[in-house]
Amino acid sequence: MDAHGLWAKVKATTEPRIKARLIFAMSIRSILLVSFAVVFIGGLSAVFGPDNSGLAVAGFCILLGIKHVPYGYRATDSVIALAFVLAAMVCGGLAAQAWPPVPCLMVNFLLITVILILVADEPLMGNAGLYVFGYLFVSQTPVNGEALASRCVLALLLWLACSAVLLHKHHGKFQNVRLHDMLAAFSVSSAKGLWQIRLSAGVAMALLIGELAGLPRGVWVGYACMSVLLPFGEAGTSLPMRALQRIGGVVVGSLLYAGFSLVVPAGSRILFGPIAGICMGFSSKYMVNNALNCFGALLLAESVYGVSGSVTLRIYDNMIGVLFAVCCTVLFSLLERHASSDEAPATNRTKPSTNV
Repeated sequence: MDAHGLWAKVKATTEPRIKARLIFAMSIRSILLVSFAVVFIGGLSAVFGPDNSGLAVAGFCILLGIKHVPYGYRATDSVIALAFVLAAMVCGGLAAQAWPPVPCLMVNFLLITVILILVADEPLMGNAGLYVFGYLFVSQTPVNGEALASRCVLALLLWLACSAVLLHKHHGKFQNVRLHDMLAAFSVSSAKGLWQIRLSAGVAMALLIGELAGLPRGVWVGYACMSVLLPFGEAGTSLPMRALQRIGGVVVGSLLYAGFSLVVPAGSRILFGPIAGICMGFSSKYMVNNALNCFGALLLAESVYGVSGSVTLRIYDNMIGVLFAVCCTVLFSLLERHASSDEAPATNRTKPSTNV
């Protein structure tokens, strides 16, 4: 159970003893998750190289997510889909390294769209954010030579591990639904299909903007855009508030990082990431999570841009990504209304005169 579920149970009970037990369970859960992440990601990064730490992070997220959230069709078919997803992450990095920005736009759009169709049949279950995040993390840290070979081997190992968990947890579910059924059911005229297209197009365009503008850490633009565009259905109506919370969380988290950096020695700042991760285990608030996420991101960027440069870049890139996400939503809303008006029944339109 995640922080949302545990806090709901805490608020629902009036027994102090039960409240304390639930909060203790939340603490143990958070510490164990962060400890597992450090061992899993750190171990794979040590074996396959720091350049492939992004794939290790993506694999860790998929491993945790796939235990609880299946893809919505037969498990054996889901294993095939997972192989495509991991291959897409690797191939996206190859395209980012070898091709100009505009062709990369099309590659990113197509790959992200297919990933969403394969894994996000239930938008509210959270797979969309998890897998698109993984795609961005891996594809926007391209490698070549020996590191590329190591990346391919790591992708294979992650596929085997995640497939084993998927088959163990979800074998026997959705036996009558096949992968080709999921592909055939996709429609851009449906609410889910339009949401998938909006998300993939928005993220791909955000990456293009970051690339054409020459922004360092342009992938942060993509992350911000993705984060704002993720809500589906009724949750999507709160997009303006979500955009403000994203910006607010990034500004607060970045300024906190800068403040702590003034008093914490550089050698000790490596603890910022795990501590923020443990704190996220207690948080069910979107804005708070965004603030805490800044610590890990800025810790990685600090070695290249310094503290002040990283903080400025974090805020600037996120503002661009959020503003583009809002513009993207408005544009798609206008297109949706236009399409709806074109499909209106003929009886609702003025009939042309037949008088000669």
